[in-house]
Amino acid sequence: MARTQCTICGKPASYRCKYCGDTLCREHLAPDKHWCVALEEYKKDMEAERTSSISSDLKPEYGRWEYKKRVKYTNPLGIFAGNYSFLILFLISLSFVLQLLIPRPYYTELLILNPTLVLERPWTLVTHLFLHGSFEHFFINMLVFFFFAPVLERKIGSSKFLLIFFLAGIFAGIGWSLTSVAPAVGASGALMGIFATLAVLMPRMRVYLFFIVPLEIWMVVILFALYDFFMIGSGDMIAHTAHLSGLFFGLLAGMWLKS
Repeated sequence: MARTQCTICGKPASYRCKYCGDTLCREHLAPDKHWCVALEEYKKDMEAERTSSISSDLKPEYGRWEYKKRVKYTNPLGIFAGNYSFLILFLISLSFVLQLLIPRPYYTELLILNPTLVLERPWTLVTHLFLHGSFEHFFINMLVFFFFAPVLERKIGSSKFLLIFFLAGIFAGIGWSLTSVAPAVGASGALMGIFATLAVLMPRMRVYLFFIVPLEIWMVVILFALYDFFMIGSGDMIAHTAHLSGLFFGLLAGMWLKS
């Protein structure tokens, strides 16, 4: 049986944060130890405990973190428990290998996003995220995903991370389908959603543009948005409106999480 793992350190975990729902070990249970999205709410609760005349022993809602509900289930995904960003990375990599091994009509054509057929094949709004047009396309997307997706997952929890990844990808697919008739593949729109969400939640996060120029992440998101906007209609074989759609969804998701 697979054991549930801490979303921060990967050690066996038997606790859940009552604020964000993350599965955690005892060491990382407190919200200020695991980048909890509801950190401000936690601080207010701690302040209420310090200023109240009632003993914390009589107030289970403000008591020590060890009282938290223990996790009763085991996760069948084992090594990927609490690390769904790496599971997605693995699945996209596996899909790219299948693209190379299986003739196009029998795999890629079934999963590719074709705007003219999207109403007949709505599943392609999701499946196109797992396809890529070239090794360079695949490598760059997965490199960005590797560095930033786990950060967002640790920040907001695995469930919310999965929701943002897939909804940003679907939103990107819809945006592309409304502005083009050309088929599209790739997780770039979903990645832009992840990037934009991080920019709202962690605007001071340092990013090295082209691995050289240090910028705060909100600056990079603005640069990406401007580039995609001015390149619309350039015919460069890049789905710029998909990028912008995913980015727009990520901004909304970040504001919702921060509210």
